[in-house]
Amino acid sequence: MRVRYILLAIPSLAWALVLLLAGPRACPAQDETVSVPAVITARSGAGGTLDLDGAVAEALRANDLLRAERIKRQELSGKMNQALSTGLPTVDLVGDWSRGRDPSFALDSTFAGGEDTFAPIPGADPWFNDFLAGFGSFIPAPQDIPAQTFWRANLNLNWEINPSKVLGAVGAARLGIDRQEAALLAVENKTVQDAVTAYYGIIRAAQKVAAVEARLRDQRELLDTVRLRQELGLATALDTLQAAVGLANTTPQLTVARAGLRNAGSRLNMLMGRGPSEPLSIVNEAAVEWGELDEDVALELAARRPEVQVAAKFIDILGRNRQAQQADQRPYLTVNGSYGYVGRTVDNLFDEGHDSWRASVALNIPVFDGLLTKGLVTQTEARIRRSRAELRARQNDAQLETLELLADLKAARGVLAAVQLNVRRSGDVLQESMLRLKLGKAGYLDVLVAEANLAEARAALIDARYDVLTRTAALKRALGFSPLLPLAGIPGLVAEGPTPQSEEP
Repeated sequence: MRVRYILLAIPSLAWALVLLLAGPRACPAQDETVSVPAVITARSGAGGTLDLDGAVAEALRANDLLRAERIKRQELSGKMNQALSTGLPTVDLVGDWSRGRDPSFALDSTFAGGEDTFAPIPGADPWFNDFLAGFGSFIPAPQDIPAQTFWRANLNLNWEINPSKVLGAVGAARLGIDRQEAALLAVENKTVQDAVTAYYGIIRAAQKVAAVEARLRDQRELLDTVRLRQELGLATALDTLQAAVGLANTTPQLTVARAGLRNAGSRLNMLMGRGPSEPLSIVNEAAVEWGELDEDVALELAARRPEVQVAAKFIDILGRNRQAQQADQRPYLTVNGSYGYVGRTVDNLFDEGHDSWRASVALNIPVFDGLLTKGLVTQTEARIRRSRAELRARQNDAQLETLELLADLKAARGVLAAVQLNVRRSGDVLQESMLRLKLGKAGYLDVLVAEANLAEARAALIDARYDVLTRTAALKRALGFSPLLPLAGIPGLVAEGPTPQSEEP
């Protein structure tokens, strides 16, 4: 019996001797994270390295959609000036030249023109009848009236004084600017979220590349081990072939992972207003935030986020428009004035006595405008009621999105904590399986299963971290804050008490 035990122990002793002669060999990593460089090159080429703040700043500066929103803000500044114009007078400087022929005096019988003339008055003194006949000679015949030329220069002022209309128009324009500011903030937050998500997408792609490289190292280690065991007669050629096939099947995954890294870089380039193929390198920084979040505070913040404020401001604008429309049915004043000069020729236009002026003030009392104002006011009031219903729907949508993000973030955090532990255990299992294989205590399939489990756990960890990071950014945007702001920086959001710690090393 002793001889048989000795014969059975010989292969294990021989394998241990081979290990001692061959020296130390690399073992699979036990850490749940794979090795990713501090600077990740997404698109190769000469260029600077961006951190998260730098990438977001570049996106805010050059993003095309954000630039379009800023241009809308400039348009509203022009509308503000238009609104102010309703309360300001207009002043015009007019130069006029006219030439015409008007025989109306000669054709009017009142002044002895036309066919009728001043007839003698019976019983009157002869000298008076002679005067009448001579007076008629002062009015020329129509065909004898010449054309005349006049030059005029006038400064005209027109002013409609309607305070209710002015206040309504100016108030609506100012609210329009405030509304656009809220819309601009919403687009900025969305742009920041997209940039942050794309940035984390590069890190996730780099981690996937590193995970595939780590799996290839594990499989090469396994192939080398199986070959040595085959040389010692402890493994078959089929075992070696299976290990080689596994390595060959994994190699294309590295090509796919590297392509995914380049595509992630192109996506961030586009968000920053660059060409998709431009060189890009980023700093590997992605900190997971932990802490219990107050759901009531989150819902309250969501109901006031910029997108909701845009709808609320629109209701206020409609109220101001209604005020301006109703003002058209209220009394108002108009002031008109004109001062200028008139002359027959240019050289005597500004001579003494040639100046002329006119001023008027009128009280206008609208009586009936064909139901136009009533129709406009009715339409605006209906839009106000409709907008209030839409506002409540927007608030409900915002709170629903927030509830979903809170639930998704909580679940993602739980998954992250679980896969961190799973990766550690999978690494321990693989290491032990490899040692047992080297000592002849385990088979090739045991190691193959352990290696596949570790690869799957690493992939789950990478995705879980990405989910937590991106859902955290989305939650901040849904609450109306920049995704760059820490959760603790949002007033009242992080509940007081002990903060759960990440299980990451």
